[in-house]
Amino acid sequence: MKNKLIISILIIFVAVACSTTTKITGSWVAEGYTPKTDFKKIAVITLANNQSNKLIIENTFVNRLKFLGYDATGTSSFIVPEIVTKENAKMIDKMMKERGIDAVMVLSLLQVKDDVKYVPGSSAYAPRPYYGGYYGYYYYNYNHMYEPGYYEKTQSLFLECNFYDLNDGKLVASIQTQTIDPANIDDLALSYSETILKKLISDKIIINKNSKHESK
Repeated sequence: MKNKLIISILIIFVAVACSTTTKITGSWVAEGYTPKTDFKKIAVITLANNQSNKLIIENTFVNRLKFLGYDATGTSSFIVPEIVTKENAKMIDKMMKERGIDAVMVLSLLQVKDDVKYVPGSSAYAPRPYYGGYYGYYYYNYNHMYEPGYYEKTQSLFLECNFYDLNDGKLVASIQTQTIDPANIDDLALSYSETILKKLISDKIIINKNSKHESK
């Protein structure tokens, strides 16, 4: 009971703390693929130039996969950029399998798009006593109640998640997303990981193993 209470508090905290919204713009599941939701270990690969941001996103996914009941690991600890070449494909695959990894999630940034949007002004109804004809009333209240519109810059991050089944080495699911104006990298990681994992569960690629245990 105590553990369930702690988990509930953590879920509420994450929901309140994360103010960024990530939406799915496209998704694909391999035709005829039979989901193997009993993956033993899932590795997370994050493609990013900034090492700090890379680790934050990678660790967030790993922690959430563990929360779902999976053994999960980031790859930053054993795959360094220098060895990621076409010639080393078999070696990296061997490194994965030696660690018991049978599924891989590859996260990558597709595009950063800067834009400008217009935020329209607003007015509120609040009648006030004013004498002196209709124009005097109109002028007085319009200038006191109307908030002018303005322009603001926005930034959209378009990301992609590819999920591979290492039992046959095939791509089984791909999800593209858009996140607008993330507050910070932690907020982005929370919003992005939640959206991706919910979609993978919905597509029956993975499951919440802990929910099965709790129902027994």
